[in-house]
Amino acid sequence: MKKLYALLIILIIIYVGINLNNIPFVSDNSTVNVTENITDNVTESIISVGASNFPTLDNFTDSSLNDTTTSLVDNEGMTIYVSEIDNSQSIEDIYNSFIGSSEHTATESINQNGVTTYFVYNTGSESYDADIFFNKNGQNYLISGDGIPLSDSDYFINHCKTIIDTIEINSTS
Repeated sequence: MKKLYALLIILIIIYVGINLNNIPFVSDNSTVNVTENITDNVTESIISVGASNFPTLDNFTDSSLNDTTTSLVDNEGMTIYVSEIDNSQSIEDIYNSFIGSSEHTATESINQNGVTTYFVYNTGSESYDADIFFNKNGQNYLISGDGIPLSDSDYFINHCKTIIDTIEINSTS
């Protein structure tokens, strides 16, 4: 029994050590549109997209392309574009207009933590393009990616879900 407890303690120490290595203790402020949000003595980098923002994504650097679009690029070159889009139409109308005017191989709608989200895919033999439409807090958004390797699909989708879950209208805009 003592050996099991010792093994459990060693595993806990290894687990804590691995997770502490993944915590960003130093914030990289080298990009233009990153601001600092300090709450309860915790510093969190924020990415701004138009009047909205969301926390930085691990392994991605951001770059503002214009007033309403930001690109996020990871170490392997995967790029995710996040845009605020026109609010004069409902997100359903924008989505329906898009799928009526574009080539695509699949569409899907899901409820992502209370947010109706519309996915449009154009799949090739080794990669795909994706456009993701959603409305959160009265603002329409588009997340897109091109040439996403099929092997990185979960990686791409999970980061998109994180953006959808965390994006919010900037209260200081």
